[in-house]
Amino acid sequence: MRIVLGLIFFLSMQVMAQAGKMQIHSEILNDDINLQIKLPETYGHSSDFRYPVLVVLDGSTQFEHIAANVGFLSSYAIIPELIVVGVSSNNRLKSFTPTQLEQFKDRSGGAENYRQFLETELLSSLGQKYRIADYHILSGHSMAGLFSSYVALTPDTRFNAAISISPSLWWDNDWLVRESAKLAVAKRTKPMRWFLSMASEPNEMASAFAAQITQLQNTLGNSPSVKPPSTQMLQWFDKRFPEETHDSTPLIGNVEALKTLFANWNAVPEIAVMPLKALKQFYHQQTAVFGYEFPLSAQQYNVYGLKASYEQKTAWGVEILQEGTKVFPMSEVLWDSLATAYDLDGQTALAIDASNKAVQLAKQSDSVFLNEILSQAKSLQGKTRQ
Repeated sequence: MRIVLGLIFFLSMQVMAQAGKMQIHSEILNDDINLQIKLPETYGHSSDFRYPVLVVLDGSTQFEHIAANVGFLSSYAIIPELIVVGVSSNNRLKSFTPTQLEQFKDRSGGAENYRQFLETELLSSLGQKYRIADYHILSGHSMAGLFSSYVALTPDTRFNAAISISPSLWWDNDWLVRESAKLAVAKRTKPMRWFLSMASEPNEMASAFAAQITQLQNTLGNSPSVKPPSTQMLQWFDKRFPEETHDSTPLIGNVEALKTLFANWNAVPEIAVMPLKALKQFYHQQTAVFGYEFPLSAQQYNVYGLKASYEQKTAWGVEILQEGTKVFPMSEVLWDSLATAYDLDGQTALAIDASNKAVQLAKQSDSVFLNEILSQAKSLQGKTRQ
């Protein structure tokens, strides 16, 4: 396989995403909720492109590593580019448990209220401030993993996918495990993709998880990870990380969860490149799997366009990157990649024009890629003097 140095450089740089904090007041919870927001690096490159949202529970501890890994994975088009939102909870026991126990009276059993907060107030607030798409993912660990499991099994949830890392399914004598027998087969209007994992936890953590897997197998059959995918509306996936502890497993667990939930989502994982029309057909066909049609993102235009160009399908690469610069006109990376594609296609004058645009945008945004973009511009200008 050919090693494409230019492509590797642009895809392996640390993603410098925009980040911020905000606070919203919840009427449902009668509480002020702190949020951390990380936008994709490409967010400012378009005025109308909308991004799916990943809501991270226990945001004060889980947000940073998940947001960083989302940036890395999406830069290679392994997963979509996502707006990552960390949500801090002021009362984990009450917010994340679906039933009230006598010994925790008034301090447990608030999961349904918390779900209503997330799906109405939070998503509405985000939609007013950011360009969010109608595709939402929820991630939780431990007690928050119990909650994300509860959401995954709720038929009318607004979430499209859920991640449950070492979920506390033992709560209330495995209440959710028992309820899942009927919830898993309840009628849904859109697909739900649910990833569950367990680390090296002993005792009730492990036994409840095993019981949940058995219940899902009995109700829905084996997960798609061990059988061909079916058309059922609740798709579930499970993995175990025996070398991880309860505290360490969120790091690898969320990475594996995202890769699993979006398995086969990358149209060109290796070098079998596609023209633009085939790429759009590929993602249109994925609508049945995800319940949402993902438009091509800036990172996808860049990855697929450069791969096509370096695999000697330069006309394909030019077409892909031309459209990319129309959808994301402020992307210095896409303009620079288009210059590369034009150059490989023997269109030096157009390559110089695209490179000049890339230089202009890179200087305006103080891009981390400025030196490399200037280097290509200098190389292209040198060709005109030969």
